[in-house]
Amino acid sequence: MDYPEILSQNAGDHSVLLELDIKPALDAFEGHFDQFPIVPGVVQIGWSLHFFNQLLATNLNPEKRAVIDKISALKFQHVITPNTPVSLELAHDLNKQQLSFRFFNHDHQFSSGKIHLDDCQNSA
Repeated sequence: MDYPEILSQNAGDHSVLLELDIKPALDAFEGHFDQFPIVPGVVQIGWSLHFFNQLLATNLNPEKRAVIDKISALKFQHVITPNTPVSLELAHDLNKQQLSFRFFNHDHQFSSGKIHLDDCQNSA
């Protein structure tokens, strides 16, 4: 899977705000759908976990990665189409082992949810 390019990044201690470039060539659009391409919800969750592991999981062993235990408060309000300006906000609650995510821009909130993280797994 390929990932959107990060156009800008603003990081805090346990959070990050990313501006993403949603190019039409992303493989997320393959098969979803020919006449009206959208980023599937499962891909949005995957992107959230990917960027968490890449940017926020600094307290974890580099040979390990966070994995999903369960997801709650999941909402998909608007579809993400190619070339749509999209920001991704990630916030990690260490005590709850929970990653909150939100895809949005000035016009819409696209999706949001809480990813409850399991013990980290080997990345191999």
